[in-house]
Amino acid sequence: MEISYLAEINAFERWLESNYLPISSQLLWYKMMNLFNRSGWSEWVVVDNLRLMATMSMGREATLIKARDELIKAGRIVYQKGRKGSPNRYKMIYFTCKSAVKSEVYPVVESADIYRQRLDKDNKNKNSKESKEKRFVPPSMEEVASYCQERSNGIDAQEFVDFYASKNWMVGKNKMVDWRACVRTWERRRKEQGANPPHSSPAPNRFHNFDQSKTDYDALMMEKLQRRMEGGDGRN
Repeated sequence: MEISYLAEINAFERWLESNYLPISSQLLWYKMMNLFNRSGWSEWVVVDNLRLMATMSMGREATLIKARDELIKAGRIVYQKGRKGSPNRYKMIYFTCKSAVKSEVYPVVESADIYRQRLDKDNKNKNSKESKEKRFVPPSMEEVASYCQERSNGIDAQEFVDFYASKNWMVGKNKMVDWRACVRTWERRRKEQGANPPHSSPAPNRFHNFDQSKTDYDALMMEKLQRRMEGGDGRN
C-alpha cells in the first residue's frame, strides 16, 4: 500500500494539537519523512548522524540525539543503533498506514552538505592543532641586533644568538616561544646588575688631585719649637 505524503503531514499536524513535541523533534520528523519518501517508502532507512545533522543545520550531535529521543518516546519512530562501520537504522510509525510495503532500501551516497560539514570540521581541527603547535623560528643575528638597537639596551646580538643556538633555542627544559621576550629578560638582568654591582670600587681619596709640596714640614716644626725655647713665647 502506497504511503500518502500529504496525508501523513496532515495527520502529524493534527496529532501535535494534543501532543507535545519539541521544535527540533518536529523538524527531525519532517526530515525523516523526506528521507523515507525519497527511498520509496522502504520499511527501514539507514542514515548516519552527520547526514541528519547536515539536513537540520545542527552543529552539535547531542542536539540531534535529544531530538531523536523525544521522537522515540512519542512513538513516532523506531531506532536501531548501528554497529561499527554501519550507520543507524530508522523506521517510521505512520499515521495512515500501519506497515510499510517495500523491503529495506539503503540510501545512496552522502550529499554535498555532509561533505562540506566534514570538511569544515576537519579544517577547524587542523587550525586548532596548528595554533597549539606553532613552530618557533630562530631569529637571525640581524633581527636581534635591530631589536636591541630599537630598545637601546646595549645587548650584544651575536652573543645572544650564539648563547641560545648552543642550547638549541631551549629556555630551561622548554622550547623558546618568543625570542623578543628573552631579549627583554636579558635587558632587565643587565639593568639589575648595573644598579647593584657585585664589587664596588673604593672611594677615591679626596686629596688625590692635590699637588704635594716639596717643603720638609718636619724640619719646619722642629725649627719653630726651637725658637720657642730660645725666645720665650716662640712667636716670631
